Amino acid sequence: MQSQNSRELTPEQKWKQATLANNFIFYKVMRHHPAECKEMLELLLGIKVDRIEMSNEETIDVDFTSKGIRLDLYVSDSDRVFDIEIQATDTGELPQRARYYQGIMDVDTLATGQTYDSLKESHVIFLCMEDPFKQLRKGLPVYTFENLCREDTTVPLGDRTYKHFFIAPNCATMLKDADQKAFFGLLAENKTGSLLTDRLKGLVEAAKQNSQWRMQFMTWEQSIKEEAQIRAKDIAIDMAQDMAQDMAEKLAQDMAQDMAQDMAQDMAKETILATARRILATGKLSAQEVADSFQLPLAEIQALNATVSA
Repeated sequence: MQSQNSRELTPEQKWKQATLANNFIFYKVMRHHPAECKEMLELLLGIKVDRIEMSNEETIDVDFTSKGIRLDLYVSDSDRVFDIEIQATDTGELPQRARYYQGIMDVDTLATGQTYDSLKESHVIFLCMEDPFKQLRKGLPVYTFENLCREDTTVPLGDRTYKHFFIAPNCATMLKDADQKAFFGLLAENKTGSLLTDRLKGLVEAAKQNSQWRMQFMTWEQSIKEEAQIRAKDIAIDMAQDMAQDMAEKLAQDMAQDMAQDMAQDMAKETILATARRILATGKLSAQEVADSFQLPLAEIQALNATVSA
């Protein structure tokens, strides 16, 4: 995802200004430099990774009826799988996306005929430029989630699924580990402060000299723009259809209400005239007196009186 300011730039300007926080650059650097990717994983999660394997495909297909998904960086070691995503803006659906990704990763790693205990430990990692939980006003540098018993949170479910949200600006200032702070300083402000960040910044600059990757980036940016235009058009069509339906329903309601009022008035008038006709038939009141009683035009009562006389 690109920020509002970056969407105002041309693809060429975006390429020149891209840092490790750019989705495309992050993917290319980490995918083609597994040693740095491994070191980053160990730094983020505080774990030792024996080795990592890069997925050969950028897209995971679920089945013929479900669309595939592209994971920014999908890697695994002997007993764990990791999806690492750069998120420049808060799209409001990161928790749901993390849930979906984790399910897709499980389907991808469990071969036919294997038992469920063969599932690998699963980590979805979002490196966020904005805090997706800012409405909670916690201001944490890291939010880590696992499934726990609500009645006793010391009891974990033990399904070995974890979701990590690193808030880069907060991590760059609040974490105690100097190497972690340096890494997030590179993401948040493009500043180096460790051996790893020095190497990563150099790899970013080298990546931007790759003409093939530059062309891929231009194509990727164009596809994002076209998808956004299609979504905007679809949203506009949906809104127009909803507005037209609302207007039609309102018009129908108004017409029905007007018809009901007219019918009620007609029925009330018929009832009044029928009553006046019966009174005139008794001869106890004159036409003028009946007209005054019912607040009707005298001519109308006289015409009614003529039918009574007839």
